[in-house]
Amino acid sequence: MPTPAQQAELKKERAAFRQTLPHDVETLWAQYPGRIAVVLSCGGARGAYEAGVLLAFQDAKLPTHIIAATSVGSINAASYAAHSDTSVGNAEHLVKSWSDLSPPAVGIDWFRYILVLGGLTAMTAGFGNLLREWMNEQDVFIHLTSPKLTWFALGVTGLAFLYFHDHASYCAWAFLNWRKHRDWRPDRAKLMKSVVGNLIVWTCFGFVLGLSQIQLAAKEILYVDSFTGYMIAAALVLTLALGFFFRAPISRYSQRFLRLPLRTGLFPNFERTRYLRERIPTDRLRHSPIRLVMTAADVVSGSEQCFTNAPVKDLLRDPGAEPLFIQKELKTVEDMMMAVIASSAFPIVYETVPLDGGVWTDGGIVSNQPIRPAIRLGADLLFLVLVEPRTQKGREIATFLDLGVRAIDILMSQNLKTDLRILSNVNSLCSHFAAELGLRPEQVELDVGTRKYRYMKAITVEPSAPMTATVLDFDGDITFPAITLGYSDGMRAVQEFAAYVRELPQGMSRLPVKLEASRVRSSA
Repeated sequence: MPTPAQQAELKKERAAFRQTLPHDVETLWAQYPGRIAVVLSCGGARGAYEAGVLLAFQDAKLPTHIIAATSVGSINAASYAAHSDTSVGNAEHLVKSWSDLSPPAVGIDWFRYILVLGGLTAMTAGFGNLLREWMNEQDVFIHLTSPKLTWFALGVTGLAFLYFHDHASYCAWAFLNWRKHRDWRPDRAKLMKSVVGNLIVWTCFGFVLGLSQIQLAAKEILYVDSFTGYMIAAALVLTLALGFFFRAPISRYSQRFLRLPLRTGLFPNFERTRYLRERIPTDRLRHSPIRLVMTAADVVSGSEQCFTNAPVKDLLRDPGAEPLFIQKELKTVEDMMMAVIASSAFPIVYETVPLDGGVWTDGGIVSNQPIRPAIRLGADLLFLVLVEPRTQKGREIATFLDLGVRAIDILMSQNLKTDLRILSNVNSLCSHFAAELGLRPEQVELDVGTRKYRYMKAITVEPSAPMTATVLDFDGDITFPAITLGYSDGMRAVQEFAAYVRELPQGMSRLPVKLEASRVRSSA
């Protein structure tokens, strides 16, 4: 939960922002002749920034005709549209949801893997005790001279191996290179870890053997510190050698075994689905005047799918909407919440979502900033809301999860750059021909074959300061500063749009310009 001081600061900033707006701000927005779209991207817990931006739009009474969203942006968009009966959305519930957020509420609960380890421990203990009982029936008994010390040493052995297992063989590799006089210098830090790890593991394991006694036929006792100890050590070495020799088949069977407790994501979707159903009224979302389109990725084909909250017949009546896109690429589903969950199922973190005969995951993979769907639905102006600056700073990569999340970030960033490049090229083309005609770029519509292109004013909203929240920091204490930052940047975007509207000529219309392919090539 945010502190009272943080809440008071946001409240004060909202009041000050409202005071800067014209008394008849709705009249100012009505002067803009086109349809306004907000484009929301992915970013996990950084999506709290989008909530702050939307809150600024709400306070400015800015109409939002279309929201194109993906990933966490789909959650924000659904809440914003569902809690309003007008084209001005409502972000109050959204901000409260982000403020009340906790990792378990959205299924980020690592206790699940404690249970997995508990199951592995129970399985080991069960089969181990079964083996011991069988040995007892064969009159073979193991006695511990100091049970507490023995079990403690075994626990330390396992813990050390768990931590140092990936460095265990490095000292042997360094020794072999030294024996063969190769021109190779070991990594000292890695070598030290390997030596320390092996020292701990083998010392503790030898301690376990030293405290063990084997009794045969209920009479003869064999002490491990005698010849039997050497035999056990030799058997262990032989086992390790055989394990290395049969490494490939053992690896294949290990993979099958270790995959049993794993799913398509680290965490299930159950908790976050329940959390969102309690906070987003899907019936109201269906009847919202705000057109919502959410992208998801088809796991099988890798293609992009767009889910929408409005019936196709209603979308076809919207000005500027492209019928072919609506009829071929948009899909409505009975359970809108599952479409939201599918669009926001961040890969690696959340499981895939079966829906409408397909299996879906985060739409940010194929469309980080879904600009194209917004334009195809008839948008004339875009608010592009980014959750981090386009020039990103590298974050610490400590685990495979960090690396996976960062890799997805890089992929999504490349998708965004491609979309922005296409948008920039179309705008440049419109500006070129508008200048030839002595018009503003917004006043021309290029007719190229079966497609029509128009100038698309884009106002980018991106963090003006670094955010502390990372993708998985689903905690109200961490995300609330992102909300405040988003509100500040949203205010600046509103002011930029107001200045843009004031400079537009009244009664502006578009002049169709029919272009042939050769002319387009020479002008591009």
